[in-house]
Amino acid sequence: MTTDTTAILYLRAARSSDAAISEQRRLCTGYAHARGWPILDVIVDNGVGGVADSKGLKILRDRISGGEAQVVIATDLARLSRDPKRVQAFARFCQQHGADLRCATQTVNLDAILAPTDGADTFITALYDARETHS
Repeated sequence: MTTDTTAILYLRAARSSDAAISEQRRLCTGYAHARGWPILDVIVDNGVGGVADSKGLKILRDRISGGEAQVVIATDLARLSRDPKRVQAFARFCQQHGADLRCATQTVNLDAILAPTDGADTFITALYDARETHS
């Protein structure tokens, strides 16, 4: 990824909360700016649960498939979905369209999401419990 990398931020709160969305925006914006990545857009699902596909994720997929962004930034993978299989499907979609997936509060990459090594328990732990703050 280079400074020519264009980012789209994805923010989601299960319960409608402007404060939660604002904090996610702060974290994701800081992550993008620290890498010199311009932010093309911010897609927000406020008050939307993390189990089913949301309107925001559908918009995000359209933007990715249109080649508009090279990276999606969320605070953590649970923002994308509470279902690890849905997270894997989204990661696969990103990979197929040449986009990366980054988290402002977790150290993950597409390879780790798409090829878990030690079964479902380790995969779920890696996705949701191993949160690390990094700049």
